[in-house]
Amino acid sequence: MIDVSSHKNVENVIRFFLSYLPPRGAESILDVGGGSTAPYRGVLQTRCIKYRNLYIRQGDRVDYNQDVVEGTNFKDKEWDWVWCSETLEHIPQEYMKTFVDEVCRISKNIVWTFPLPHAPAFIDDPGHSEVIVDMKSYEKDFIVFDKTTKTGKGIWIFARKDREIQIDNRGVHQEGYSVDNLPFIIRNYKCYTRDDESVPWTFHEPLKYKHTMEKFF
Repeated sequence: MIDVSSHKNVENVIRFFLSYLPPRGAESILDVGGGSTAPYRGVLQTRCIKYRNLYIRQGDRVDYNQDVVEGTNFKDKEWDWVWCSETLEHIPQEYMKTFVDEVCRISKNIVWTFPLPHAPAFIDDPGHSEVIVDMKSYEKDFIVFDKTTKTGKGIWIFARKDREIQIDNRGVHQEGYSVDNLPFIIRNYKCYTRDDESVPWTFHEPLKYKHTMEKFF
């Protein structure tokens, strides 16, 4: 997994893919393949009650050290949302479908992002493999949205079928999820306890990407 906090593709990853963040008010978000630095933690944790990072290697910011291909310890549909960005292309092709199947098993909704072979970000990393999974084949279990761009940004969203969902230039909006569900509020990039705005709310990690995140709060 590339550390997107220092990789030269950081602008493509952070600025563009965050338009497809899970809706605020989710009960839980699992960051699959979030890396040892968990670069998305600062943003994703503001959208849910429980954020966790899963990575194949150990690290200070890794909550679950598990190999998705071998199977995880989670129950079916345990996670409200999974965020899997810039990870699938690092899985050997013969295991890609196994990886996707396991993520689908444990989550109600999923955001997938990955570069396509004609994208500069794909060519820059010799560790990338073309994603060969038929994402549309998962329509039997999810509402599937293909938001892939002509410039080679693969973006797929798998959403649960029992809730209305809309995706626009302001992000993902899903029935049942509201900012009012969260135990904190955000004022000027700072978090406070909802019941008492004079009390700061503390996350595991501080908010990041302050210069680009205003529209997501």
